[in-house]
Order: sequence, then C-alpha cells, then structure tokens
Amino acid sequence: MKKRSIKLLAIVLTIVLSIVGCSKGNEENKNNNEEVKNNIQESNYIHLTMLMPTTINPILNTDKSVNYIMNLLYDGLFEMDEDYDVEPSLVEKYETSSDGTSIDISLVSNAKWHNKRDVTSSDVDFTVDLIKKNKTSPYFDLVKNIRSINVKDSKNFTISLNESDPFAIDKLTFPIVSKNELSNLKSSELLEYKSNLVGNGPYSIKEYVDRKYMILEVNKNYFGNLPKNRKDIFVKLAPDKESQTDMVMSLDSDIASVNIGELSKFEDKKEFNITNYEGRDYEMVVFNYDNEYLNNTDFRKAIVSSIDREKILKEAYVGYGTLSNFPLNTKSKYYNEKVQPLEYSKEKAKEYLGLALKEISQDISDKKQADENKQKSQGLNGIIEDNAGEGKLNTDLNKEEIKEMLKDIELKIVVSKDNSERIKFASILSANLYSIGIKNVVEELDSEEMTKALNSKDYDLAILGYSLSSIPDARGIIQACNIKDPQITNYINSLANAKSEDETKKVYNQLQKYVVDNASFISLGVLDNFIVTNKRLEGTIHPNDFDIYKGISNLQMNK
Repeated sequence: MKKRSIKLLAIVLTIVLSIVGCSKGNEENKNNNEEVKNNIQESNYIHLTMLMPTTINPILNTDKSVNYIMNLLYDGLFEMDEDYDVEPSLVEKYETSSDGTSIDISLVSNAKWHNKRDVTSSDVDFTVDLIKKNKTSPYFDLVKNIRSINVKDSKNFTISLNESDPFAIDKLTFPIVSKNELSNLKSSELLEYKSNLVGNGPYSIKEYVDRKYMILEVNKNYFGNLPKNRKDIFVKLAPDKESQTDMVMSLDSDIASVNIGELSKFEDKKEFNITNYEGRDYEMVVFNYDNEYLNNTDFRKAIVSSIDREKILKEAYVGYGTLSNFPLNTKSKYYNEKVQPLEYSKEKAKEYLGLALKEISQDISDKKQADENKQKSQGLNGIIEDNAGEGKLNTDLNKEEIKEMLKDIELKIVVSKDNSERIKFASILSANLYSIGIKNVVEELDSEEMTKALNSKDYDLAILGYSLSSIPDARGIIQACNIKDPQITNYINSLANAKSEDETKKVYNQLQKYVVDNASFISLGVLDNFIVTNKRLEGTIHPNDFDIYKGISNLQMNK
C-alpha cells in the first residue's frame, strides 16, 4: 500500500512538473513574442504587416496586403519580374504550339511542398479546377481560356486552350496550391487558416496565431537560388491600411507600401529608406471623336504638341512617374521606347492648328457646295451644273482667319474632383490650350457625374486613370477610348491573332507608332509607387505592384 502511494505520488509530481514546464515554456514563448513585437530594432526577424485576412488560401483571398505575404509562401508556374515581364518559377521548360492553342510544360524536378512532398502536375490541374469553381477568385479571368490540362506524368503536362492567346504565358502567374492538402475539403474548410499552412515558396509558416501574427521561416529545401543567410519574417496583423503605415512610422514594422500622399511623412526622417518603382497607375486624356474638330488628326496633333507633359508630371505628380506613349509599363518587353512622341512646341502646334482648320473649312465648304448642287440638280429636273472647284480653298488660312474660326470653338475638359493630381493636370492642360488660342473650360465632376459624362459623351477631353493589368494587354484601354479609326481596329484584331512573342511585339510596335503619329489620345505616363524600409535593414529589393517584397531574401540587419 505504501509502495502504491509512493508510486501514485511520483506520477502526480511528474504531471505537475510537466504542466509547470509547459507553462514556463509557453511563458517564455510569450515573452519572446512580446519582445519581438515591442523591440524590432533588436529583432532578428524582418517585420512585415498584413490586414486581418478573411482567408490565407491564396486562390480565394482577395486582399492585396494578404496576397503580398502569400507570394512569400507560394510560387506559381511563372512570376512577374520588376519590369512586369514574366519569368519561369515552378517551370523548368515550356513550349507553345505553332497554332498557339496548347502549351507543353515541365515542372522543376526538385520543387517541393513545405511537407516535403513533390509539387506535381496534378497540383497544377487541381489549382486550375479550384479557380474555375470560384468565380470570385482574383485569378478567375486568367484561367477562363484553359479548356483542359492533360497530365502526362508527375512533372509534365499540356495545357489546352479554347483559343489562341498572345498572352497565354503571362496569365500563368497564379499560385499553385496542394491537391493533397485541399482536395477533400468543403468550401468552408478551404477558407480556414488551418487548411492552408502548407505552401511551396521560399518561406513556410512556422507559427500562426489567428488575428494576431504569423511567423515565416526560411524554407531550407527551396529549389530556387536564394541567399543562404536570408532572415525569418514576423508578420503582424493590422486592422487597416492606415495602421500599416503608422506601424512603420512608429518603428513597429520594417517595410510598407505607401502612396504619394503618405510619402511626405517619411521623406525627412533619417530612419527610413524610400524605394520608388514604376507602378500600374496609368494617366491619359481621351478625345471625344464625335466632335468634328477632334475627329481631325491635325487638330489632335495641335493639342498634343501644345501640351508640356514634363511640366504636368513635375508639377501635378511631383515628378513621381515615367512619361510614356502607350498604356504599358515602360520597361515591358512589349513597350517600344524607340517611338518618339510628338514634339512639345507651340510653333508646331499652331502649324497643325492651321492645317486642321483649313481641312475643316474645306470639308464644310465641300459639304455646302454638295448641298447646293443637289438642290440645283433637283430644281433643274436632273440637269447638274458644273461647279467643280467652287468651294475649294486655294490658299492657307492667315492668322486672322484662324483666330476668327477659333472664336466658335470651346472645348470642355472633364476631370474627377476627388483627384487633386488630375485637377492640377487639367489646369496646366487648359493653360497650354489657351496658349495656342483654343478656348476651353474645365469641369470638376464627382464620381457619378464623371461616369454620366463619359457614358453620354458630354465632354471633349477627359482626364482619366487606368490600372494596368498584370497581363501586358493594352487592348481594353485602347478600346475604352472609343477611337473612330478602322486602322486601330485592324491592329487590335492582328494582336488577338498573334501566335508568338515576336508576332505580338511586331504588331505592338506598329500600333504604338500609329497612335503617336495620329495623336489618337494624350498619354501622360505611368505613376510611381513607393516602398518605405527601416534603415536597420540593408540590401536591395526589387518590388513591383504585384509583389512588393520581391527580393526580400536579400535583406540583412545592419550591424
């Protein structure tokens, strides 16, 4: 009985000690995490933030800040570089068929999931199917043209398309998820964080505390060529975008994406480095081609030549952007930097204006003469008088004639009242037009009024902004300009039928030259985005607007 009591006491003591030990360990972890959270200047983690996620499933997540973190955990078949061109990621090699309707792909042989299983062709097939089943996925449009995937073996497969697509490879940038981890889950379970802890990227999830933080550790089995001494990452969950910025400002986070309005908070602070990069916000002016003057090529050339784009970029956008002639990122392989814009010159603008007014006057005269001839022919029982040449102008318009004609012209410029940069743009644009004698009025409209004006074409010039797609396909923006020009339609059709990268480049080069030569619209350029980094980190990152932490593996702590 005594021995039994001693044995029982020993068991109880063991249990108690175990509980105390666990409590002590948990307390130490808690203290360590508290230290991490409150003293990042001494931390060996790189500290990031993301908004409270609805899900960390990378296919179903729709929040941009969460997606930036997911890029560290998941790779796609291809990824986007800092120039917004795609490059292979999980793909070892690929080949597109001559008719552009299929792509043979081989996966990297040693690409693995964080649980050390191989990344396989079946994972790709499962991922595409999952995206297709979820129309709210941000990647849904990227897979719509995929008809099927033929799995040949664990590392080789063929993607069959419904129709040829010049940008088919550019669309294969969605993250690949694990069939083994997700295939048997209900829809609700797919959203749970516990279901999404296994990725295939350069970092893996070491610890996830719901609604608080996430610790990412270096994936030592990653196939990519990354620095061996890269640092683990501590991700804090923030309630909103403003909090993310404030956390960097208060040295509670190392890196954040900020806009032009927030930039001034950091510019004079010695604790931060600022990296600017070409974003996706593209600024332009579209013409209303229903206006007979704006339907004239030389009249549009007069307007474009009168506009000081460099001044607009400098004064309206504080110089944070890149002038461009076309709605593509200027570093893209499809952007033709050899195409020269129309020269900013008041003298040239006035020459174009004179030509335009002469052409328009001639058109009016010809139309008037045609009407008179028609009336005469009807009045003389079908006998047509020979009045050829009566309405033609034989001399150039002089300055007084041009001035007189311009009295009847006043262009309406519409701009969003909620965008201070575009309002400054409109002010400079207006002054430039007045400098060559074109009267105009600027109307600042709210969102609803702006939409109504565009839909009803109640404008002559509209200052607009577009977000460039991850796919280097400018057709949507060009078509939205409602340009009345059959040649542009031909180029767009040719682009759709391109079967190779070389063909696509050739058509793009022709289209870019054509819209510049014909002043089809006014292209200002692509605006910069910004990354603010705590100076305790050293090294260079290469952000783009889809992956602001690209190159984070290069960062180290200052000694």
